[in-house]
Amino acid sequence: MTYVRSDARTVFDQLWGANASVDMKKAFISLLRALAKLARERLSANLQIAIPQSYALRETVNNGFNNVRALTDGVLFEFGPTRQQDLTLRHRILGWQPQLRMLFVSCVALLKYRLQLPGFELPEPVRLAQQQFEGCLARTLDGMADRVQGRAREGTQNLEIALARLRDSVRISGSAEAQGALTANMKTFLPLFERITGLAVSLAKEIGS
Repeated sequence: MTYVRSDARTVFDQLWGANASVDMKKAFISLLRALAKLARERLSANLQIAIPQSYALRETVNNGFNNVRALTDGVLFEFGPTRQQDLTLRHRILGWQPQLRMLFVSCVALLKYRLQLPGFELPEPVRLAQQQFEGCLARTLDGMADRVQGRAREGTQNLEIALARLRDSVRISGSAEAQGALTANMKTFLPLFERITGLAVSLAKEIGS
């Protein structure tokens, strides 16, 4: 193969078949969709199935983070008329990653409640309110992905309403604590949801700006 120029930029432009900035954007959208699926997916009641199922979902999200990071590095080596725009998007995506990572870690921490592991069992009203919250969270994450794609996005009001309903369900169920309906581990339950809500609302506003 003969090159007119031998500098690194020319080699990169000719050998790097894909457009890293386009792929970076697609990878970030896929990451948001994967997080939405993690929040939405109903796990099997059989722990022998549910635990590997949850690991697979987490691995998909982890791979998504790694993919986005690799592609943001690739954008640095691309040149052309949209370079400044691409670098701006790269900067924003890199800025969103820590919040998204914290959101992911918080969602993983909730899996023990979804799996109803010993000591993390929930009263039925609280479990149903949790499912409603997670559905709203999934729609919020999908809304962020839609916004990055340039489509209309769903607001975060439903997520905040779902959090209020979850608080109410925990408060009502708390009256039965003496009968063992709630465990000591419930002390970390609501703070996790409050943290998730704060992260999701903040991230949605930043992506929508």
